[in-house]
Amino acid sequence: MSAAAAVAVAGTCMGAAAEPGPDHLAVSVDKGLAMTAAADTGVAAARCKVGNIVYTRTTECETARATVEVIHNRAVVGTATFTISHEMTLNKKSLKWSETMRVSKATIVNNARGIRMGVSVSCGSPCKASSHVPGHTLGSAFSGKVDYSDGVKKNKTHSGAANYTFTFTKPGYTLGSFSYASLGFRCDDTFWNAANTRRLVRPGCVFPKFKPTLTTMSTLPEIAKNIRRIQAKGGHYGKPGSGHPLHRLTDDRKATANRRAVCGKAKPPTGKSCDEYPFARTHEGGTALPAASRGIAMVPENEQDQQGGRIIGFYKQERLVNKDGFWVAV
Repeated sequence: MSAAAAVAVAGTCMGAAAEPGPDHLAVSVDKGLAMTAAADTGVAAARCKVGNIVYTRTTECETARATVEVIHNRAVVGTATFTISHEMTLNKKSLKWSETMRVSKATIVNNARGIRMGVSVSCGSPCKASSHVPGHTLGSAFSGKVDYSDGVKKNKTHSGAANYTFTFTKPGYTLGSFSYASLGFRCDDTFWNAANTRRLVRPGCVFPKFKPTLTTMSTLPEIAKNIRRIQAKGGHYGKPGSGHPLHRLTDDRKATANRRAVCGKAKPPTGKSCDEYPFARTHEGGTALPAASRGIAMVPENEQDQQGGRIIGFYKQERLVNKDGFWVAV
């Protein structure tokens, strides 16, 4: 949606004419497009500011400023100005989640009293939205909740967004309306064992735009040293703040080929193992990147034994599906 979108519905005396009638409600909404990825610790309501969408892997907070103009005989005879705030919280291990919607006290100028706002919410099949945001006459602040559920199938993902439509009515005037959407979410049920007979993680939902950070490599000293060395050069792949993200690879055969491509001829000394970065289970693994952006090191076997489980655990925890981006902090 553009930063400022306006919708005016033609007056009844004009029928289907393109020009609005003499008495109608003209509605405009400014919805912030500036996006801020926050630390994955939740978003406080105080951080939900007009002009910004603040989000983590499971939370989103955004605020739109709206104005309803009352048009009589083609002249503005009143305005109502207010904000609409959304705080949505997904669940990584459930296909059900909720959102709180708040409408601020409206600033009413001249003949803008008696404007009633209605809200409808949808999210695209198989997602279902149940809105408990009541219709309300603009003036005092009010709030409500929206409950969501998704029906994504086994081994599938479903991407969608909440779509909001607001309508405004006033006796004697043709209605006005506007619509916009939330940040896109994704639900999946893709974490199953190799035989596809046992679910490893319950289905759940995330905001895929947020790239989580893997931090558990920092407690593996030699592996962390190797990652820091490689992140400091080339394209700084995986380095938070200054590099390019890594992207999960789900093809086991390709991951094995990636490891063989860079460690296949290595001859580690006793008690050591060949460690590659970027990881074999990423699309940047193997020889996908120029030599300046990748490398190997001989690290203790016990560190290597722990690394794989930690990476897979991170993928499960953050619901990273194929090609999802992430960072590596050491």
